[in-house]
Amino acid sequence: MTGSERRSHAIRIRAYRDAVHDVGRVFQLTAGADVRTALKRAALAAVPKHPDWTMRVFSLERTAPDERLAFVLDGLARRTMGGSDFAAAVAATEDGSMAVLVAAAKDARRIDRLGKALGTRAS
Repeated sequence: MTGSERRSHAIRIRAYRDAVHDVGRVFQLTAGADVRTALKRAALAAVPKHPDWTMRVFSLERTAPDERLAFVLDGLARRTMGGSDFAAAVAATEDGSMAVLVAAAKDARRIDRLGKALGTRAS
């Protein structure tokens, strides 16, 4: 296994609410693990569930070696966070090849703005 393969099987998680909370450790996935599913599960686990809130999952995969997915998602989450009616988490591979942002808010317009910033539309 090369160094980049090892880094693609390691994930980091950061949560956003009133402040940014970096989980502070790297989680190693087993060989053959579904990395995308692990990222989604990790981000979903870091966001509190509220039955009347809108929640969306945004998954990104790098298409060029110099793309900084986690950096972009971190910036969007920081710009959107604040108040007790928003929560988000970013989970990303250590090598930056894949990243997932899970965002939840009482006001669905906050989530829609995030989607627009990423160039997505609600389905």
